Amino acid sequence: MEIRQLQAFVAIAHAGSFTRAARALGVAQPALSQRLRALEVELGVVLVDRGNRTGGLTEAGRDLLARAERILAEVHDAGEEIAAHARLGRGTVRLGCALQTLLEGRLAPLLARFHAAHVGVRIVLSEAHTQQVFELLGRGEVDLGLVHLGRAGDGEIIGAEAAREGVVLLRLHREPLVVIVGTAHRLAARTGVRFDDLHDEDFVTFGPGSTVRRLISEAAAARGVNLRVVCSTANIGTVRAAVSAGLGISIVPASGADVPWPALRAVPLSAPRLERIVTLARSSARYESPAMAALRQALSDDLRALGPSRSVAPRRRAS
Repeated sequence: MEIRQLQAFVAIAHAGSFTRAARALGVAQPALSQRLRALEVELGVVLVDRGNRTGGLTEAGRDLLARAERILAEVHDAGEEIAAHARLGRGTVRLGCALQTLLEGRLAPLLARFHAAHVGVRIVLSEAHTQQVFELLGRGEVDLGLVHLGRAGDGEIIGAEAAREGVVLLRLHREPLVVIVGTAHRLAARTGVRFDDLHDEDFVTFGPGSTVRRLISEAAAARGVNLRVVCSTANIGTVRAAVSAGLGISIVPASGADVPWPALRAVPLSAPRLERIVTLARSSARYESPAMAALRQALSDDLRALGPSRSVAPRRRAS
């Protein structure tokens, strides 16, 4: 049973004649008659009384008409619903995000603007560390990922090796890491600190899987600096609260120190200069819906405006 056969039958029933039905569908009358005949042969019944030039329906035809109308209505609605995806009238995008500092500042308004422009598109946000976001992306549990890469001085970029093969990474923005301390701390009045100045400090840090924590740990080990971890958390707000209370110091992206917070000072860090690289990740193997493409472009345009960008190819894992 084909859609065009049902369309022919319903058109004949509504028009009351083969001639008017053919004109309404924009087909030749013989083609219309062939479609109806094929439907009748398939069903094994006569639907339209040919002896009646008005195209009157048989009893079987009258029984089929309401069901055929419902079928055609469902087909029409399905087409409209799917077309809405192409028009960005519908859709869901699952975004994995390791950038709490950007969520607090620039990213939340960006997502709000996107939603206002595309009210039928739903954004499902999952917060996790960079390594976890890569895992979610690899398993197909998120569509896009906003993650950190990192670099100490002119050293190699770290973090990309956690991405599976087939994940495309686009660097959008670089920002320095800074030291944050309580207002009563000995470094609070400094205009800058070197990494060596942090030896034997109590340290508040992010948990395992965080690229920022890995970057700091590797830089400390390379310079023989001992940072005593006294608090480990996944939340930037907890880091700020612990530091401002005097529990220890921390090193965070500069945007994480821009949020007003009582009893907290941010001090530039050098020797080595540490920076995080805000990066957009997606799987090249997966279909990219119009909603995904639109959000990816919005994120790229907005965050890339903060600084220079270029593509990064993830390293292959050793087999």
